[in-house]
Amino acid sequence: MEGLDSTHWCERCALRIAVLDDQINDAEARRLARDLYAFERTRAMPPETAADFIASEMGREDRSHFERRSVPR
Repeated sequence: MEGLDSTHWCERCALRIAVLDDQINDAEARRLARDLYAFERTRAMPPETAADFIASEMGREDRSHFERRSVPR
């Protein structure tokens, strides 16, 4: 997401993760946010949207695996 540095992106994402799952502590929410930032697809989304997207995907029974691309674009 242009205009938002990685620190602020991860902070906003971690806050949304904590709202989505109140059993996740702050440190774990920050770690998950950094993981989401590491993926090109979720990094391109607004941080709150990325957290919502992953939450919805994890809730699906037929979810696919998340994979990193072998060659960066």
